Amino acid sequence: RHLKKYWKLLQKNQSKLDFEKRLWRSSFRTYLTETEVVDRLLAYDDELKSGYTCYQDFLYAVQTRDFARFYALLDEDFCRLPTYYQTTIGTFKKYKNEIKNALELPYSNGPLECLNNHIKVLKRNAYGFRNFYNFKLRISLCFGTILFQENRKT
Repeated sequence: RHLKKYWKLLQKNQSKLDFEKRLWRSSFRTYLTETEVVDRLLAYDDELKSGYTCYQDFLYAVQTRDFARFYALLDEDFCRLPTYYQTTIGTFKKYKNEIKNALELPYSNGPLECLNNHIKVLKRNAYGFRNFYNFKLRISLCFGTILFQENRKT
């Protein structure tokens, strides 16, 4: 019951867990901070605890963009972890060079994905335009930039 209710705390970054504010936790029947809840959840199973520490280590290495730490983590022995962890770590090893580029280089496709998402939302909310030129014009108006060249015949 506890794991079903508080599973999101196990996915949260360890450094962002609240350790000061105590809230009433009805399933524990006491006031606990987020870190105390996570500690109690990890006390249930050693496999869960080792998986949590592995996840937090990889998360920290990616957030600090430290490929040397990430590479060192890949060399550790993870045979004590469940198979789905080993599958993920195998995928990390397979794409090691790509991950290295992503961590070392400052480039990101985030702005492009943001634009793509906004266009999809606009399409969903627009309920059709009279022609494609009007749709392109609406996209340009929404973002305040000229994204397309003017090719309209008047």
